[in-house]
Amino acid sequence: MRRGRNPRRAYDEDGREIAPPSVGSARAQGETTISAHCHDCCHHAIVSTDRFPIDMPIPDIAPRLRCSACGSKHIGVMMDMEAH
Repeated sequence: MRRGRNPRRAYDEDGREIAPPSVGSARAQGETTISAHCHDCCHHAIVSTDRFPIDMPIPDIAPRLRCSACGSKHIGVMMDMEAH
């Protein structure tokens, strides 16, 4: 990984950041929840995006979460595929 890159972002082959979906763009598609998983204990939860600003990128929600099972802050988030 190159220095200065955000680990919560994707990059194309030329090193340009690929913009992640925002809470607002997900809501525009009818998505109101995200899937969160704990990297430490493997706990999984569905989290409402109602409390987050609409311009917040989905990956930036992870640092604001804590596992309800073990208390870890090592959380990953992604679109809630089960909602489809």
